[in-house]
Amino acid sequence: MDQKEIKKITDYIFLKSANQKADLALVFGTRHQEAINKVFELYRDGLVTKILVSGGINRVSGENEAKEMSDKLIQLGVKNDDIILENKSTNSLENVLFSKQIIDQDFGFDKIKKIIAVVKYYHSRRALMTLKKHFPKTIKLMPVTYEIYGFTIDNWFNNEIGKEKVLSEWNKIPEYLAKGDIEEL
Repeated sequence: MDQKEIKKITDYIFLKSANQKADLALVFGTRHQEAINKVFELYRDGLVTKILVSGGINRVSGENEAKEMSDKLIQLGVKNDDIILENKSTNSLENVLFSKQIIDQDFGFDKIKKIIAVVKYYHSRRALMTLKKHFPKTIKLMPVTYEIYGFTIDNWFNNEIGKEKVLSEWNKIPEYLAKGDIEEL
């Protein structure tokens, strides 16, 4: 990869975090503590009052991601009543579709104006594209990202895991666009 291609991929894949007040934070399924820390900061700072944790059984740990995240958030001081669980999803599309049902049932989309998606930095574009495709157009969707695996926006191309993760996203997006699972931002 030359510098021009690296810049093109970087500019497309990585979305800037938007730490703004929102009606709800939706945490995409993960086993990483960084997601918990990030959403807790949003809650502690009063940017969100409700947290929807989404994720079923993790393939690596065998644990339920939503339950694990909920337990850790409660340990940090988040009120149980402020956490909503979606505990069946196994991928990003399911995170969105199953969470959409819960949000509509528990709140009603007419009451939700802004949602923060808490996602891995390298996954932020595809996550937002999935939300855009399936959520009402009246809702403002904003990413709040976190870094894992020891790579960043500035060095992913010099890191084997970084290259693997970022290029995987780069390759998945056209495939998912063609299937109709996501929509361009």
